[in-house]
Amino acid sequence: MKALLIVPFSSDLIHAVSVPLGLISIGTYLNANGHEAKIIDLSVSRANIHREIQEFQPDIVGVTLGSVKQLNGALHITKKIKSRHSIPIVWGGSFCDTADGTMLLRDGGADYISLSEGEATWLDMMNRLQAGESFDDCAGIEYLKGGKLVVTQNRPFVDLTKLPELDYSLVDVPRYKQYLYGCNNVIYVYLSKGCPAKCTFCLNAVSHRCQYRRRSLEQFMHETHVLVEKYDVDGLYFCDELCFFNKQQVYEVCDAFDASGLDFRWGFQTRVGILGEEEFQRAYDSGARWVDFGIESGNKERLEKMNKKIPYDRIEPTFEICERVGLVSMANFIIGIPGETEAQVRDTIAMAKRIHATQCSVFKYCLAPKTEMGQEAVHSDKMKHPFKKIKDYRKVDFYLNRTDNFSNVPRKELDVIQSYFLWQALFRKEYGEKTRPFDLFYKHVLTIMRRARFLNFSSFISSMAELVYLSFRFFADTHFHPGIVKKYELKS
Repeated sequence: MKALLIVPFSSDLIHAVSVPLGLISIGTYLNANGHEAKIIDLSVSRANIHREIQEFQPDIVGVTLGSVKQLNGALHITKKIKSRHSIPIVWGGSFCDTADGTMLLRDGGADYISLSEGEATWLDMMNRLQAGESFDDCAGIEYLKGGKLVVTQNRPFVDLTKLPELDYSLVDVPRYKQYLYGCNNVIYVYLSKGCPAKCTFCLNAVSHRCQYRRRSLEQFMHETHVLVEKYDVDGLYFCDELCFFNKQQVYEVCDAFDASGLDFRWGFQTRVGILGEEEFQRAYDSGARWVDFGIESGNKERLEKMNKKIPYDRIEPTFEICERVGLVSMANFIIGIPGETEAQVRDTIAMAKRIHATQCSVFKYCLAPKTEMGQEAVHSDKMKHPFKKIKDYRKVDFYLNRTDNFSNVPRKELDVIQSYFLWQALFRKEYGEKTRPFDLFYKHVLTIMRRARFLNFSSFISSMAELVYLSFRFFADTHFHPGIVKKYELKS
């Protein structure tokens, strides 16, 4: 049986696209189990879908939605396929995990939704298709029956060490290379899935049920050799929600990197409180050059309500350590959290200004309905405009979030605070070793130039226009609202 797996075009034109690791894993798994999978990524290539279907003759089509930015593309491609072909279409991805299933299926046109991880679910579906069996009791999916949503039982997670090595030949790897902090050919990779933390705002509780699992390091290292030696990759960015669960794992990975003899740099995401100076230094010595932290709030009470459970007294020392070691450190904060007060926002601003992070990014809260915090917001009296149609989800956006304001701070003040920090990050001159002046801005421009090679001139114009618009928006919010800037002491 044949499966055509599609990455739809994304409206997020200024960010580099990452390798579709989920689809590669699904495709690799299907190919290793007697089926045939093909991946088409419309975010990095132009393709005639009707011609692709006629030539490949798939028995089923999958469309991934990693974020709301791919929603319009998914709607378009699903409608296009349905207009000419009678093929079951399955949507999946993290956006589907948190959005309303009835709305997605009713308005989106898909026949099924694959929830959480897809490897075992897709193999089950393919086997059922081959045997002429129904999907009705297939674990891990949603579908409509008689207009009502059917959610089947949760599917147990697969043992990641039993999955085959990722087959990168399923995609055109050079199209995903990006510039990041001095590396010219960075590729996203993963060594683990999930996170044991139970933060109330995070999708982890929905997608991974707060379970942390790790792949085979030996298998991962073989993939690393392929990426560096075959595809000339010079940087790896671990997209794991939690790259290192404990200190021992840092040494295992660093020892493997040192023993490989490969020349590359790397970066990762972690939580405050897991690693100390010795571990960060060990990571730097083996090639690590950047590290990403989710701090979320500078207010201790708010962090407790979010169930973040990071040691508050170690936040500032952690960034001081990164600075001493030489790591580019990124601190991410959220403002506009349901119930947040002006005093709590002030605490976040104070911490963002106080810590020694190389880059501080402050984002407005984005509604994720199926999370614990999302449920609190949806059922609050501040939910003035509930999502009634699928296109309402387009209001959810890291930069231009237009969902209801669930905090006790006026929206315009949140806009100005966010813009101030994003403007500072975008036009920071110095970042770190071997980086360029205004490195983050350079990264966005280079991303647009690279995508223009694979798409078309109109996409290039749209991307540049979006970058210019966002830059102007950040500048205007920061410079044309002196009252708000002064109120929150942003420039002091």
